[in-house]
Amino acid sequence: WEPDHDTDCSRSQNNSVYNMSHSKGIPELPPLPAATTTEPSELYKVSNSYYPPLMQRMSWTLAVPFKEQRYYRSPSDSIANNYTLTARDLKLKDLHKMVPPAMARATLGSAKQRAVSPCIHTYRHSPELGTIYYSDTQPLTPEEQFVVMLQHEEEIHKQEESPSKSDIERYYYYIHNGIRKDMLAPQDKEVKDMILKHIPNHLLTNPNLETLLHSLTEEIQDDYHISLMKNIVDYILMDPAERERLFIGNIPRSFPQRVIRAPVPWHSVYQDIKSWNENHLFTVNPMMLMLQHLWFTEFSDLRFVRTKEVLSGDLPLLPSEFEDLVRRHCMEAHDILQNKWIPTCASLFIDQKERWLHLAPQSDYDSPKQIEEYFASVANLMSLQLREMVINSLEDLLAFFMIHKAGNDFGEPYQEMQFFVPQILIIKLNVEEPKIVFQPLWEDCWNLIYHCFMEILRSSEGLPKVEMQLFPELKKDDPTLRTVKVDESLVSKYVNKTARIFDSNVVGPQKYLNVYKKYSDLLNNSAEQDITGFLKESHSLDDFTKKIDSLTKLKKEIASMHVTVPLAMFCLDALKLNEELCNRAQKLKNKLIEFEVDENRELNKRYTYVRIQKMCKRRKIPLSSALPTHSSFSMISLSPWLQRWLYTWSDWGVAIPVLVMQRCSSGVDTNSAVIGLQGIKRYPRIPVHNKPEEWLNDQL
Repeated sequence: WEPDHDTDCSRSQNNSVYNMSHSKGIPELPPLPAATTTEPSELYKVSNSYYPPLMQRMSWTLAVPFKEQRYYRSPSDSIANNYTLTARDLKLKDLHKMVPPAMARATLGSAKQRAVSPCIHTYRHSPELGTIYYSDTQPLTPEEQFVVMLQHEEEIHKQEESPSKSDIERYYYYIHNGIRKDMLAPQDKEVKDMILKHIPNHLLTNPNLETLLHSLTEEIQDDYHISLMKNIVDYILMDPAERERLFIGNIPRSFPQRVIRAPVPWHSVYQDIKSWNENHLFTVNPMMLMLQHLWFTEFSDLRFVRTKEVLSGDLPLLPSEFEDLVRRHCMEAHDILQNKWIPTCASLFIDQKERWLHLAPQSDYDSPKQIEEYFASVANLMSLQLREMVINSLEDLLAFFMIHKAGNDFGEPYQEMQFFVPQILIIKLNVEEPKIVFQPLWEDCWNLIYHCFMEILRSSEGLPKVEMQLFPELKKDDPTLRTVKVDESLVSKYVNKTARIFDSNVVGPQKYLNVYKKYSDLLNNSAEQDITGFLKESHSLDDFTKKIDSLTKLKKEIASMHVTVPLAMFCLDALKLNEELCNRAQKLKNKLIEFEVDENRELNKRYTYVRIQKMCKRRKIPLSSALPTHSSFSMISLSPWLQRWLYTWSDWGVAIPVLVMQRCSSGVDTNSAVIGLQGIKRYPRIPVHNKPEEWLNDQL
């Protein structure tokens, strides 16, 4: 049996009451005549089916609900169509045409006279079932909101009927069998990859778990397909006509989604504040964004003190050099802000004047309040940017000193490699009897560091507002941008932190002075008094030698001490101090040598005078011809023949001191002469030499 070709196909397809063939309350068509031998048609198979089709078997697009057959949509109308009740009559021809902005005003009048399409009219007047309106004059607590939601759910539940056993059976049938899997969008590969990332690798590579991994992967795919098919079925069953055709009166209720809102009626307040900010603070004005973009792209990295450059430079520096360096950096940063940043901002306002010029008064009778508020907002923004730069500069300077926050309290003995980080300031050690002092004093060092912070604040002052560049004739009480003030708490915070670092770095230099305690006799004149007392007593030549050797050793020890002493933040310069101590030791040494030379000179004078007297008596010559007077006696005043006679004298103990005295009187270093004298001591009796003077010169 084949249906008559004149039969209304659409009626037979949609009026399912006449097309079902099974019992259980579902009407069915009369059976085929017994004499019919031909195969039933597709229409008869569909009509006689216990489960009417949910999706079209043949369609232009991949997945089209069966109910869409009545509309005969073209592929262009079907693409991106959600098949909602309110959009079922929409076609591409119903879309409004895009009108250019220039023609918008001209066509505004005619556009108002256009007729509204029936579908749009239906959508705007569609009733909202179960919508409850609440007043926000008094905010609800979370518990009260939960009670309201439960009441709302109960009202909806009263309007709905529970699904019957047949409804549930048919509902689950369509979920599992009503939609082919090839109609579903495949799951993104990234989803599976993200799931596998949470599984340890040793489990993924375990061959014993390969079967389990495969089954779990299939389970993920099945859950994904079931979820999609359930959503499609629920979406189609939102149409009452489809529920009637598919004989599903009600479906199981989904779990309600409850959201608790904070009990603050902020919406109206937010709208008011947002509107006020737009009209008075101009937070959304395009020029504000341009100023921010200019600052972050060109000037946000600018600092008043370029600490990175200082660290990479020649450290440590003398206090005066460090102060000059900081002052020069601050001056350069101030020049960049005044000569580049402010003019660039002004040029932006000139180039983009159409974005703010409408705020200016159009006549002499208009109020300039709005344009004044606008430029006040601009000044506030630029002041915040300037403050940001100042604060960042203060933080960088603090971080520069924070490198030495550990201090310099070293353990005994002092180890130079303990302080390998570059120091900042050079502190000189000087002698102010009877103690060693630091130059500059610690108070002066701290004042220098404090002035560095103050120099940053001073350099940020005096920058004009941008309107002073745009309108030079403008007179204002506050023509400059606001910056960080000295009395602000954040400045005190940075200064106090730096002061604590400074105090922790004063300990090391004071402790290092203990190294010079063993040389305190040289500082308080005790060593000089000791030498004076030593000379008042009678001592042998060996005693003098030991005393001179001890002073020589002391001088060498002082000369071998550290000239520069790294101590974290500071570097002590002990060159001048060491030189002063060496000079004092040398003076004491020279004093001993000169005393011994003078003593030997007098002794040699007396001894030589006696020898000359004996020689003159033996040769019967007058003493005056050899030596004028005893008081003016010297080796140089002797006659040449007498000098030669003395050199050949058998008692070299007389001739040698005389020659030493002669060389000392001719400008030879006293120290070297005495050393030579000490070396010749090992020759108590030397035979007569042909040229004794040459031999003595070689020995001396």
